[in-house]
Amino acid sequence: MDEVLSNVIKKNKSVFDMFKGYKEDEKVKITYIMGNHDRLINSEGYDDIREKIREASGITYVKNKGEPFPWEYRVDGLPIYAVHGNNYDVYNKTEDNALPVGDAIVTLLINQYPEEVKKVIDDPKVHHDLQEIDNLRPSTITPYWIDQVKSSLKPKKNQDILIDTWKRLSDQFFNNAFVKDWMQKHDYLSLLPDDADKLEIAFKHFTDTTLERIYEKFLEIKRDFIKDTDKNALEALKLCEKYQCDYVLFGHTHESYVQLLDVENGTERYYINTGTWRRRIVPGGYKKKQIVFGQQESIDYVLFKIDEQSNEVKGFQLWNGTSNRGELFYSKEE
Repeated sequence: MDEVLSNVIKKNKSVFDMFKGYKEDEKVKITYIMGNHDRLINSEGYDDIREKIREASGITYVKNKGEPFPWEYRVDGLPIYAVHGNNYDVYNKTEDNALPVGDAIVTLLINQYPEEVKKVIDDPKVHHDLQEIDNLRPSTITPYWIDQVKSSLKPKKNQDILIDTWKRLSDQFFNNAFVKDWMQKHDYLSLLPDDADKLEIAFKHFTDTTLERIYEKFLEIKRDFIKDTDKNALEALKLCEKYQCDYVLFGHTHESYVQLLDVENGTERYYINTGTWRRRIVPGGYKKKQIVFGQQESIDYVLFKIDEQSNEVKGFQLWNGTSNRGELFYSKEE
């Protein structure tokens, strides 16, 4: 873990220095909120790891050195509640130290697939394109991305390798004991696809691939994704009531979003998603016969105007900058 973290800090030194600069130059307090991807950092015995993160980024100490990072952000007197949001995603919930099935998807499918294909097709471009699966949003469009990579391959036997390798890993995934147990717990009688059905639809449907069928299933998943956005807003409304707050902030979905939840006695309540700074490969949903893909990078800031005397929130702003060429974060040197 220490070696991995050292490499992360080295590779992203400019980002860590930026956060550190906010603290040193602007006297900004930085709070690190945990999520599903980094949750193991809070494990017992990782005090030195947490200390290394604090030193690299300038995160303010709360009580003691090495203490775990918080899972939520609340400030007494302010009607703001922030949390990563993964516990409202059935595939990435980490409540009660449960292992999310999302981890299994990444380790058994997403990460394994490019390496397994590379053993047979030693083509750097193919390997790179398949590694891009990690940047797909939503990740349930993975087979459609593979179909696009496949269409550029020659000879046909290489196309078959991509499909056969995915089918093999997919079968292994759904036969994994942990995954089978998760599927049984989330499989219930319903006229509509349940959470287990959706997982199978997303990662098993290479068996019936025509472009028309691919597009049809993409639209199904897109509708489900929109429904999930609504689910997050509904969960945010519950949190507003639970914590008596007016603003609930999530991340996790990698898509910035604002939704008015309620107005009570003239006070507006909002669900706000802060998006992500990671590069995303996103599908276009308006071409009639196939899915198309593009890449985007975004910077999203949520700013609150607070009256220093009354400690009252006067309003918020969501700032977004998006580029499809990567200029937001770096310029490539020749």
